[in-house]
Amino acid sequence: MNIRTRLFLLLAGLLAAFGVAAGLLQRAHRLEAESILANLREERSELLDRLLELTGQPLASFASDYSLWDEMVAFTQSADPSWAAINIEASLPNFSAQAAWVVQPDGTLLYSVERTDAQKIGPPPLDDPAFLDLLRSRGALHYFQESSAGLVEVRTGPILPSDDTKREQTARGWFLVARVWNDKLLTHLGDTMGSAVSFAPAAGGPPSSINLARPLPDWHGQPTRTLHVSYQSVAVHRLLEGNKDETLLLYLFGILGITAVVFSVSKWVVQPLRQLDACLSTGGAQPILSLRNQQDEFGQLARQLTKSFEQRDALRITEENLRQAVELQGRLARDLHDGIIQSIYATGIGLEIAQKQLVTDPDAALKRLHACQKTLNDTLWQVRQYIDDLEPESVADQTPIQSLTTLAATMQSLQSIPIVSEIDPHLAARITPPQEMHLLKITRELLSNAFRHSGASQVKLSLKSLPDGRIELAVSDDGRGFNAASYSGKGRGLANLAIRARELDAELLIDAAPGNGSRIFLRFYPVT
Repeated sequence: MNIRTRLFLLLAGLLAAFGVAAGLLQRAHRLEAESILANLREERSELLDRLLELTGQPLASFASDYSLWDEMVAFTQSADPSWAAINIEASLPNFSAQAAWVVQPDGTLLYSVERTDAQKIGPPPLDDPAFLDLLRSRGALHYFQESSAGLVEVRTGPILPSDDTKREQTARGWFLVARVWNDKLLTHLGDTMGSAVSFAPAAGGPPSSINLARPLPDWHGQPTRTLHVSYQSVAVHRLLEGNKDETLLLYLFGILGITAVVFSVSKWVVQPLRQLDACLSTGGAQPILSLRNQQDEFGQLARQLTKSFEQRDALRITEENLRQAVELQGRLARDLHDGIIQSIYATGIGLEIAQKQLVTDPDAALKRLHACQKTLNDTLWQVRQYIDDLEPESVADQTPIQSLTTLAATMQSLQSIPIVSEIDPHLAARITPPQEMHLLKITRELLSNAFRHSGASQVKLSLKSLPDGRIELAVSDDGRGFNAASYSGKGRGLANLAIRARELDAELLIDAAPGNGSRIFLRFYPVT
């Protein structure tokens, strides 16, 4: 990864870190506001419940106290209108009530009174047996009902003697009182809570608003209406606005800061790095000419690079000459090892064999001496060729197949181990002179190694075409073999083979194991 990429990754990391930090800060602000709103919602909810209880307390007391009264029990018997006018009708304003009813045990309406300036409230649902059953089973009810005067809150109490505080006796009737939930009551609730109170759902308000809802059930327990309370917290609103401004300033500062960093890094770091990269890619000093006059680190580096290019150009010729000298030395070493030395060594072995045959088979010894003489003459001719043009092999008069066949015959004439040759004559036209030279050197080295080291009874030489279009040279023997993976001989044979295989662009395969002979393959594509 280059420096420019690292710088961009660093800036991206800074941007990501800033974004995460800003997001965390915004989230912390939001959680803080949500926590404050949750606490305020809980407080306002408790306040609403308490206020509803307090505002409904007079009506509840009216129904409870007057129903547990001996005179009310007597009224259920006498139905004295004057008593009712003094004790019930006159008491309605004291308990913030607008209507009252006295119902007999059989469900008939004994007394009713309403004091409203608007439409009539209307009687309770005494014609519904389920309502009467609910009164008989529970006695004290609290419910809401719709009327022409509006929403009405109703409280009930079973009429019993005053000494029946536990209300265990059978009710002598029921006392019902009601109040209308008019605009005045809603305004009073809103002023007390500092909120907007209505029966209509509150429209979507700002995030700092708190919306509460209280269903007002009828005597079935089903909501008649829902009381909606909307409270706007000024403190939370200011907190949210302050957090918003703070976040905007943070984002603005971050954007300006990152923009300045990106511009500075691009101008002072990325652009010089691009020039240096172009310089190194092209290998010339042209892209960094404008940097050389700068007095910073990049200017110093540009001057050093320019100087290094000048030195490189001066050394290039020397390096090329040295490379050619080294290549020539290596080639001479390989050619001498694979050609002349192997020929001399083979001649030496032939002389040893001829010496042993002088006594037992003089004619054969004489033929082998003639072969050794011919090999020495060929070797002398090769040495002269080295002196003349440094190319030891001359195959102008023979095809590659003929050269290999002649080499095998020559090696056979100096050895007592038979050589079995299987050479495809049709491959001659596909092998170029440079390839032929390498093949001859490699074949001589492989045959010489087989004769010297394998202890084989037979050596096989083959040259054939493979299905994939390559040509395969193979030399195998049935000798003692060796461990190719751990072989570390003192000679240069295997190393030279590997080098020549690379020069031939060939694949070299060695299949050898102790006690199982050796098989060496050289596979290459002919030059088309």
